[in-house]
Amino acid sequence: MSDSDSVQQMTIEWTRAQPSVARFVSSFLRDRGEADDALQEVALVIVERFKDWDPERPFVGWALGIARRVVMTHLRLKYRDHQIQFSDAVDQVAASFERLEPQAELMKDSLADCLRQVRGHSRQVLSLRYTEGLELTQIAERLAMTASNVGVLLYRTRVTLRKCIDGRLKVGRPS
Repeated sequence: MSDSDSVQQMTIEWTRAQPSVARFVSSFLRDRGEADDALQEVALVIVERFKDWDPERPFVGWALGIARRVVMTHLRLKYRDHQIQFSDAVDQVAASFERLEPQAELMKDSLADCLRQVRGHSRQVLSLRYTEGLELTQIAERLAMTASNVGVLLYRTRVTLRKCIDGRLKVGRPS
């Protein structure tokens, strides 16, 4: 594999894995700046060691292994004065992320497809609640509805989305 092919492959694999690695890192490092720094460290290690990755194994698992070590280093430095053992917890969370990653991507794709089908007031309520972060009373004022009606509409829309997602996930699963 040429250097440009290797860089292209690494870029593709990192682009796919980065959202999961970022979620993993931020689940332990709650400070956004610290999490961003750690994610950059992971990316640098991946660039330096990409030639060591075995393409027969999932890239996300390899990247999460690197992220696990980076997170452990950050936690040890942050809590060096405390007698805390993070290793088992970090290992278990990394394994869970690796195991659940394919399902999470399928769920995100299903949600996006199902959201495209939402129309009218339901679409407005979802946007106001989850994009703009408004409370039910604020949404009610904006749409000239009662907060109770907004709550019922939001509940029904979420139930419909859940059914749509479940249906898509059943179709997407191998028998």
